Amino acid sequence: MKQLENNTQLVGEAFLQKLENSLKNLRVADVELFITAAHMKNLGKSATFHHLSQSATSTAIQRVEAAFGVSLCTHEKRQFRLTREGQILLPRLENWVKQLKDLIVSKDQIPIRLVTTHAIAQIAVPALLSIDSIDFKHMRPDRAYAAILHGEADIALVLDNAPWKGVIASEIGKGCFQLYCKEAQTSLKPVLLPEDQMEVLSLQQSWQQTHGYSLPVKSRIPSWSLIANICAESTEIGFLPDFLGKKLGLHPVLWQPTPSQYRVLAIYRSSDKHLQERFDRLFDELRNVF
Repeated sequence: MKQLENNTQLVGEAFLQKLENSLKNLRVADVELFITAAHMKNLGKSATFHHLSQSATSTAIQRVEAAFGVSLCTHEKRQFRLTREGQILLPRLENWVKQLKDLIVSKDQIPIRLVTTHAIAQIAVPALLSIDSIDFKHMRPDRAYAAILHGEADIALVLDNAPWKGVIASEIGKGCFQLYCKEAQTSLKPVLLPEDQMEVLSLQQSWQQTHGYSLPVKSRIPSWSLIANICAESTEIGFLPDFLGKKLGLHPVLWQPTPSQYRVLAIYRSSDKHLQERFDRLFDELRNVF
C-alpha cells in the first residue's frame, strides 16, 4: 500500500515538473499571436498585424503548441485552421489574456494596505479615502512596524518615539503632547494618562522639575482616542497629541510644563516607481491634515 502511495506521489511530481517546464516557454505575446491567427484564419495576415515575419510567426505558434503539448492548428500554407484541441483552448486563452490586461489596467485599484493606531486613523483615514483605494487596519505601533518589515502592510503611520530601523520614514506632520480640557480656564486637578510611553515619562519628569512634586494622576487609560472622547464629554483633563486635541476642540491647560514635541511618520519599504507615486499623493494629503 505504501509503495502504491509512493508511486502515485512520484507520478504527480513528474507531471507537475513537466507542466512547469512547458509553461516556462509560454509567452503572452505568442498567445496573442495565436488568437489573432485563429480569428483571421491566416498566418500571414496575423504576422503583418503583429509586425513579425512569417517565420517568426510560425515559430511563435510552435512555442504555444509545445507549451501545451498538443497540436493546435493544421499548419496549412494558405489557411490557418484550428484542430479540435485548438478550438477548445482558444476561448480559454482569450479569457486568460483578458484577465491579464484587466489586471494591468486596474493596478491603481489594488488597495494600499495602511496600518496605524485608532487615534492617528481618526485624522488620516477620512482624508485618504477620496485619494486612493485603502485597505486599513488598526494596529499598535510595534505591530504596525512588524507588518511593514514582514511585507504584510504597505504603509504604517507612527510617531517618532522609537528607532524605526530598516524602513524609509517620511515626515507627514508634527506637533506637541499637551494636557487638554474642554474648559479653557480649568483649575489644577488629577489628570488622565495613557500607558507609560516615552512622552508620558517626559511629562512626569518635566512636572516634577517645574512643580517639585509628582503629577497627580486620576486614571491610566491605554488609549489616546478614549482619553480624547472622555475629555470632550466631561471636564476631565487628559494628556493628548495636538491632532486629537484640536480635532475635538479641546483647550491646552495653562498650568502645564513645556509641552514635548513629536513627529508623525509614514514608514514603508522601498517600492516601484508607480507605487511610490501613489504613496507620494497620500503623503501630500496627510501633510495637509496633520
